Amino acid sequence: MIRGNRFQLGWALLICLVLLPTAALAAPEDEPPAGGNGFPAPEDEAPGSDGGAAAAAAMAAADVLELSLDQAVRMGMRANLNLQSASYNAPIAHQGFIVAEGAFDTLLTAGFEASRVETPSTFTFTGNQNDEQDIIAGSIGVTRQLQNGGTVSLLYTADRIDSNSVVATVNPGYNSGLTLEVIQPLLRGAGDTATADIRRAQNGIAAARADFDAQVEGILQQIVTSYWELVFADDNLAARESSLDVSKELLADTQARLEAEVGTPLEVAEATAGVQRRRSEVLEAENLRGLVQDQLLALIMPFGPDQLKGVRVVPSDSSRSETPNAPDPADEDRYLTVALSGRPELKVAKADISDRGIDMLVAFDGIRPQLDLTGRIVSSGLDEMFGDSTGDLLTGEAVTATIGVQFSMFVGQRAARANWRAAGWARRQAVLRLKEVENQIVVEVRAALRDLGTRRAQLEASTAEVAAAQEGLDGERDKLAQGKSTPFQVLQFEDDLTDARTRLGRAAADLRIAESALWKSIGLLAENLRAEPPRWPACCR
Repeated sequence: MIRGNRFQLGWALLICLVLLPTAALAAPEDEPPAGGNGFPAPEDEAPGSDGGAAAAAAMAAADVLELSLDQAVRMGMRANLNLQSASYNAPIAHQGFIVAEGAFDTLLTAGFEASRVETPSTFTFTGNQNDEQDIIAGSIGVTRQLQNGGTVSLLYTADRIDSNSVVATVNPGYNSGLTLEVIQPLLRGAGDTATADIRRAQNGIAAARADFDAQVEGILQQIVTSYWELVFADDNLAARESSLDVSKELLADTQARLEAEVGTPLEVAEATAGVQRRRSEVLEAENLRGLVQDQLLALIMPFGPDQLKGVRVVPSDSSRSETPNAPDPADEDRYLTVALSGRPELKVAKADISDRGIDMLVAFDGIRPQLDLTGRIVSSGLDEMFGDSTGDLLTGEAVTATIGVQFSMFVGQRAARANWRAAGWARRQAVLRLKEVENQIVVEVRAALRDLGTRRAQLEASTAEVAAAQEGLDGERDKLAQGKSTPFQVLQFEDDLTDARTRLGRAAADLRIAESALWKSIGLLAENLRAEPPRWPACCR
């Protein structure tokens, strides 16, 4: 009786072992970004804040919208189509992790069949030519792959056998069986190899997140560039309109001089030509402004049918205002250190190296011979009653135990060794790609620093050039009033001033763009702009 109770307890523990879920390798805690893809959307802006949602609502209700760079960034983080598309990559990668983890789920099997078996009788005294059996068989079992490479299975069978044989001791009878089988690889397939796909999936999640971060940085750079291009377009348009106003005043003066018989028709013709040329320049400047505005809106608020018709976006930030936290071109070493430790592209490359390392592990495992330890325990029960038959197998009335090993190996291992060499070379390629990414980052950071220094010098030179051109124009207009100059000469000085103002606006915009390019080159543009890309809430699996 004591033996039977212990045997029942042992079977219960083994069944629980098979049915308990295996603790798979953990997925990263955070999950894919939110917003428009089935995940929670970013939290609303704080009351009273100038967020992207407020700007979008104002845009729909106004013909003219003042838009700050901060508002443009917030709107882009919410509505940019490329960013929304990229936000699906991490959820897709996470599903790959679940698929890999699912290989260790418990497999449930069941079967049922009914059969009639007739065999020639071996006993002549029974009077039957054939032995006949009516069999109803059922089975249910569970199988589970373990993370150490082994497999555990538990199978329960129950057969009802009704025979015409006179020598059958139990007829009809119930034959029950419970089989526990364990297969544990000792060489090939043992250890970490079994979880290779899970680790690859983890690398896929890390790479998808890093790629998303890189795309956020790139989209932010596009938004910043488009914003300051719009600021420059406004400056350029203002300069052209100011030049047109001056040419109109000059035309009026020359017409008055002609009427007073102190001017000539040639001077009026020159002034008229100057007005018409500047009108053409204004039209070109307006066309450029419209193009740049559309580029900005496409980044921060994708167009829909009849959407944003007639809306004029007016940048509220000045490219010539003081830049907070302006980068220092002389601090190259610090910027390089930050870039080489945090750029998202490096994380993607390192995830690829990790994948290639896993491939090497799996390929090396393929070289090892197959040596599996197998164990099997079978408990059987036979009785006229189903319950008694099941009770016999649970108490261990008839137990069969088997243990053994299975060995196999390809002679020569040519395919396995070729796979291992290819995996090793692929990993070397991944390492070289990482070094190339590092080289490109160094080039980008140094180029951004040089460009920043150049743009600052250009801004100083353009500022001085505008002041000198304005002084020259004022002096030439005084000479014209004294009859010592001509309208044509004044228009030339006006052209010089207009070009100087355009270069000043260009230099100011280029400086802001260069600053953002530097922050992007070191991977801190989102942090510098205090941008809030879609969040990564915990995923419920």
